[in-house]
Formats: sequence, C-alpha cells, structure tokens
Amino acid sequence: MDSKAGLTKETTMSLTKEVVADKIEVVETGDSTVVQVRTATRVLEDGAVISQSYHRHVIQSGDDYSSEPSNVQAICNAAFGAN
Repeated sequence: MDSKAGLTKETTMSLTKEVVADKIEVVETGDSTVVQVRTATRVLEDGAVISQSYHRHVIQSGDDYSSEPSNVQAICNAAFGAN
C-alpha cells in the first residue's frame, strides 16, 4: 500500500518457463550425417510469451543422446539406426 497516495496495488500473474526442442534437422555433411537441435526457452505470463531465447547443439553418430527428449531420440534413431 502506498500511504502517500492511499492506493493499494495487487498484481497477480502466472509466470511459466518452458524449454522445448522446437526444431530438429537431419543434415548431410558430405561423409556423415548429423542431427541439429534448436532448443527454445520461453517465459510465459498468463500463457503469453514475454521472452524467448534459443540454443543449438549438434548430435553426431556415436554420441550418447539418451538424455534428449523422446522426439529427438526418435529422429536420431531414424538418422543413425537404433542406438
């Protein structure tokens, strides 16, 4: 409460952070195949995106991708054969 103005302000909002692999690409690099993964980190306020950033990483054949989300694992299995 602001005693000078006699106002009471109350703001209730819901902030949510979500991290999702939003782009998965299989790329031929001449003699090998790699999977490029773009991860989006979004901050939502009451369901509306108020901030978003991206991170990319590359998975090569032979890499351990068992900690990746299931959709990334499925693409890697298709590109490299079952791991």
